[in-house]
Amino acid sequence: MDNIYKFKASSSVGHLKNLNNDKQFYSEEETSKKEEEEKQLKKVSKPPSKMSQFSKNATGYQTDDSDKETPRNNKVGPSNQKVSKFRNLVNAKKIEGDNDDPNYDDDDDKPTTIQQQMQHVQQQNEDQYDIEQQAKQMQQKYAKTDKPKESKMKHSNTQQPLDVNSDVEQMKNKQHQEGKLKNHPFRHLIYGPSIGENSFNKFLQLTQRGLVYAKKCLKGPSDKFIKSKMVQLPECVIVKPKTLLLDLDETLIHSCSQREGPQVTVTAFGDYGEEAKIHFNIRPFCAWFLQQMSQLYTIYVFTASSSAYANAIVNYLDPKRQWILGILSRGNCMETKNGFFIKDLRIVGNKQLKDMVIVDNLAHSFGFQIENGIPILEWHNDQSDQELKYLATYLMEAADQEDIRVFNTQRLKLDQLIEYSLE
Repeated sequence: MDNIYKFKASSSVGHLKNLNNDKQFYSEEETSKKEEEEKQLKKVSKPPSKMSQFSKNATGYQTDDSDKETPRNNKVGPSNQKVSKFRNLVNAKKIEGDNDDPNYDDDDDKPTTIQQQMQHVQQQNEDQYDIEQQAKQMQQKYAKTDKPKESKMKHSNTQQPLDVNSDVEQMKNKQHQEGKLKNHPFRHLIYGPSIGENSFNKFLQLTQRGLVYAKKCLKGPSDKFIKSKMVQLPECVIVKPKTLLLDLDETLIHSCSQREGPQVTVTAFGDYGEEAKIHFNIRPFCAWFLQQMSQLYTIYVFTASSSAYANAIVNYLDPKRQWILGILSRGNCMETKNGFFIKDLRIVGNKQLKDMVIVDNLAHSFGFQIENGIPILEWHNDQSDQELKYLATYLMEAADQEDIRVFNTQRLKLDQLIEYSLE
């Protein structure tokens, strides 16, 4: 079976679990023979853990991007399983600090020997009872605490001018940051007119990371495998020449826990009548965006979450299915041996790649067709966000192009971002 879904309602939060490992392809470069032999030895020496299967007491449901972050390296072989953002019912999705960074040195995490531990303890004891060192630290401490007091007394009568100067400096810094971003060669990847420097840099880093992974690590599946995943998407009564595929989580909506005060709560229904509560927020301009784009594109949702989860959300966003014509879910994704889900557009049998565009907050999701993809700033709950509103302008222009891939390549310049040096 392509998809085996198992989910159960809970008193605190519903969950959707997806067992979809029966059609997995190995897309990254193969590991060495030595690594493979070590894996086999581990399998023989250790029985399979019961925790590797979805138990009846498991909590949290799988959402698009929830348990698979953008990979940060080109390492060969399986990496650690990414933690679901619903772990402990808290949104713990990370963007930075992933241990898969190619420059990450994992020697610090390796267990030390008993001898090394004893040496470390001994060194700590020596440092602790070094009287001269302690005396120096005490002198430095008191020297530091005395200086601020003197400074405060000295400037107590000129407090107001200092505040004014501080405001002026803040305004100058803000103008400098805005000018710096305005002239950035990849500022066009954020469609809204205003964006902070930290958010911009984080988005650029995340996008570049996904693109590098796609170019240097992904190895496409065989034609036979693609054929086995082939689908025919439903068509509109009035056929539109272009196709728009939209990600769900962090693109159109943000799924959260009930304690976070979600805008919407819906019930998802499984194949056997099971129920699960789903809480989420809707990105500003979402309904307007879908309505406008449906006039130019045939719209489908392409998510890495389960079909039950996706259907529940789409049924709320578009209950009459006026805008969204169909859903592709986790069962339609290509899962790598490292556990990342890739949305390969070649599985759509009744569409041509030159007429398809996919929008996703994770660039590795469209890693097999980078020229078809548009990375979008991820969204959680910012009600002043305007990305969908301004993205619509770009898509309106793209809809008139003979080949969307050429248009995206020239305008987005994602191939150049791969080689761009981030400061």
